[in-house]
Amino acid sequence: MRMRIRKMSLALCLVILAFLLQGCWDIKDIDNRLLVTAIGIEQAPDNKIRIWTRFPIPQSPQSSSSGPGKDFFTTNQLGNTVVEAFDSLRLKLPKYLDMSGTRTIFLDQRLAEKGFLPYLEFTIRDRMLPLDTVVALVSGDMEPIFTKPNPAGELSGVYTKLFFERYAGGTAQKNMVPLWGLFSGYFNPLEEKVVPLLISDPVTLFKLKGNAFFQGDRMIGMLTPEETLIYEIVTNQMTPFEIETAQEMNVKILESEATIHTRMQNSKPVIRIQAKLTMTLMDSAHGITIKPDKLEASINRLLEERAAKVFEQTQKKKSDICRLGNYFRGKIPASQFNHWPELYQHATIEFKLDSKLKNTGLQLMRKPFVNPPKED
Repeated sequence: MRMRIRKMSLALCLVILAFLLQGCWDIKDIDNRLLVTAIGIEQAPDNKIRIWTRFPIPQSPQSSSSGPGKDFFTTNQLGNTVVEAFDSLRLKLPKYLDMSGTRTIFLDQRLAEKGFLPYLEFTIRDRMLPLDTVVALVSGDMEPIFTKPNPAGELSGVYTKLFFERYAGGTAQKNMVPLWGLFSGYFNPLEEKVVPLLISDPVTLFKLKGNAFFQGDRMIGMLTPEETLIYEIVTNQMTPFEIETAQEMNVKILESEATIHTRMQNSKPVIRIQAKLTMTLMDSAHGITIKPDKLEASINRLLEERAAKVFEQTQKKKSDICRLGNYFRGKIPASQFNHWPELYQHATIEFKLDSKLKNTGLQLMRKPFVNPPKED
C-alpha cells in the first residue's frame, strides 16, 4: 500500500513539473525569417524617409553548382519616420523581418547634418539591432550600394563590415564606429564622435570620402583621410599600416604612443600632447640624399602642421573629437561638463611629435644617409 502511494505521489509530482516547464511556443523557424544584413536610411522628397534593406539568399550546393546566381535581394520603402517605413515594409514581406544579424547601417549625410537621433533612436529603444553594428554615413545616392553585387563575392552585409575591420580591409583612415560607440559619444558631453563618410564607387561598391565629426547629434564638419591620422595618433588607435610621404620618401608607421598632460590655467584648459612614432623606410625617391635625422624632422614638421589645422578646425566648431575632455574629469566640476564645448574652443593645445626610424634598410647600414648617390 505504501509503495503504491509513493508511486502515485511521484507521478503527481512529475505531472506538476511538466506544467512548469517552458516550451518554445513563440519560436520563428529560420526558414520563416528574412535576415537583414545591411540597412540604409535616406532622405526622400516631400520630407519623407526612404529605408533600404538587403537580405542574403541562401543557396544549396546543388543550386550554386548549376551556375552563378544572385545571392541577395534588396527592398526599399518610403515613410514619414523610420519606424513607419519598417512597419509598411513588413506588410509586403512574406516572412518575419529579422534585424538581429545586421552588420552595417548607412545614414544619409543630409540627415546626419540635421541630427542623427530621430533616425537612429529606434535602434537603442527597441534593441532590434546588435550594438556592434557598424555605422557609416553616405554622401549621394544609396541605391547603387544596395542594388549592386559585392565585388569580392562575400555574403550581403559581410563585405561592408570587412571594409572597416582592422583584421581585414580596415586602416587607421577608416574609422570604425559601432552603434554603441556612436551613442556613447552623444551622451558624453566631454567628447564627440568621428564617423566614416562613404561615397558610391562603380567598381568597389563604395569608397572612403573622409570622416565626419559631430557636435551633439549633428554633423558639422569632415576630416580628410590624411587628417584622420592625427585623430588616430592622439587617441592611441593607430595601426601599423599607415604610410606617410615626406621628402618624396614613403615610411610605414609601426607604433605610436601619445601622452597627454592637462591642467586648468586662468579658467582655461591647457593641453599638451607628446606623441612618439616608430617608423620604417619603405622606399625613397631616386637621386635624393637625406640623412635620417632630417627625414625624421621633416615628418615631425609635416604631422605637427597637420595637427594644428585639425585642432584649429575642431576648436572653431566646438567639437572635441580626440576626447580630450575626459582628461579633465576631476579638474572641473561636474556642473561644468555641459559647458566643455565652449571650454574646448578656448583651450590652449600644443602637439609635439618625436619620430624615430627603425630598421631603415640596407642602404642605411651601408651609408649614414638615406638613398646615397651612385658611386662613379
